[in-house]
Amino acid sequence: MKKAIFILSYLLVCCLPVLQAQQQRQCGNEMIRKALIAKDPSWAQRFEENREALQGIAEDYIKNKHQAGAAERTTLTGTVPVIFHIVVTPWQYYNMGGGAGVIQRCDSQIAILNRDFNAENSDSTLIPSGWKALYGSSGIHFGLAHTAPTGYGTPGYEVTILSGADTAFSDIASYFASAKTTGIGTPSWDVDKYLNIWCVEFDGAASSILGATVSKSTTGGSTGTSPSLEGVVMLYKVLGNVGPSTGYNYIPYDLGRTLTHEVGHFFEIWHPWGDDGPGSLHSGYCPWDGGADDGLGDTPPQSGATYGNPVYTITGGTFNDGCKMNGTTDTQPYGVGCLDFMDYTDDGGMHLFTPQQCAAMASMVLVPPTGGTGATGKGLVGENYDLSQHPELLNWPATTGIVDAVPLSSTVSLSPNPTTGTVTITFDASLSTLNNVGVVNLLGQQVLYREIDGKQKDIYSIDLSTLDKGIYFVRCNFASGTVIRKIILQ
Repeated sequence: MKKAIFILSYLLVCCLPVLQAQQQRQCGNEMIRKALIAKDPSWAQRFEENREALQGIAEDYIKNKHQAGAAERTTLTGTVPVIFHIVVTPWQYYNMGGGAGVIQRCDSQIAILNRDFNAENSDSTLIPSGWKALYGSSGIHFGLAHTAPTGYGTPGYEVTILSGADTAFSDIASYFASAKTTGIGTPSWDVDKYLNIWCVEFDGAASSILGATVSKSTTGGSTGTSPSLEGVVMLYKVLGNVGPSTGYNYIPYDLGRTLTHEVGHFFEIWHPWGDDGPGSLHSGYCPWDGGADDGLGDTPPQSGATYGNPVYTITGGTFNDGCKMNGTTDTQPYGVGCLDFMDYTDDGGMHLFTPQQCAAMASMVLVPPTGGTGATGKGLVGENYDLSQHPELLNWPATTGIVDAVPLSSTVSLSPNPTTGTVTITFDASLSTLNNVGVVNLLGQQVLYREIDGKQKDIYSIDLSTLDKGIYFVRCNFASGTVIRKIILQ
């Protein structure tokens, strides 16, 4: 697959309908684990040890937090900066709602993450009475990154426009292996400072996948995933929550819960049923029959994933499955955790993380690294701590080159940057009209100029390949003012 930049001259604006998803929710994490085990069987034991360690990690965090009491001082000095890498075709970009839709999706997705990870989601009113005590808050917060690794401003997302026959990624493994390092997708930003989220289309063997995650525990060594690929890759259609006239609504995965689920994996928690079943490492489906669970004590034993938006049959609870009974002991007094963000339920059926899930995740982000060898040759506790230590990345830099009024300036994005030739400008056309684009060198000389014919909506591409390699400034002259962005031509 080769990346090409498509110059989009016109996008037809019309009423955008609802798209009904045809597949059940699927997460690519088990696919990634199986690929690592196939390459190096020792990964199987590493995964088991990591999972078994989660209970102790959660209990230690809760104990230490309780002992700190009123004098507790969180080590979190800033919110986790998030960058969305959106890699789509012109038609997929249109499906997302164009420039206005991308902004709305990214903004709403951040809000969803913050609510879900901090027990502030409004649909918590649907949690049955028996589960109220298991409604947890992690204390982890998220925000759009507004300072890029180059030191220049960013809206918190970058858009790469693809064209040609190959416009999707046919399997998760090959995407993670090559897409972000060979120019098919976009390279990660510093994984110790930014949470990288790639939004793409999948097809072929991966067509049922909504998202997959490379966590720190799956990277490193000669057989692990490259550390530069840490982050989440997700189906572009399920990014955020779509507002009126800003894109297709991909029901029932339209409430932003795919990323909530995947970020849970990024912070090292598992599916509540432990990923056992056909083709897994375990012979049974319940822990007492040789099956697995997620390693945490406050998620009930569960025989498998839950799909759809199930009807609750237990008063004050959900429903029971094949793991209800362990001898004469009822291990599911309030049913399975189908309402957990880590199950496969539709977005509308997900309502909570449990306290121990929250504690396990918080220990990865809010606690300084403990060191030690750990199950994979590294300590799990505090492995994502660096992400919470760069609040300056959430602010627009003082030298953004912006002379027009926000909010238009926050919507303007250039990608790829650096570029080898063509650069695509995306913006919110509902806020202002792009009149012309000028390119200026370091001497202040204008070396390229393009008048816009008025048909452009919210995306425009220019070819810089005739210029010498170096640093330039792209002046985007809108009806309401000018936005200047630095571009590196390689």
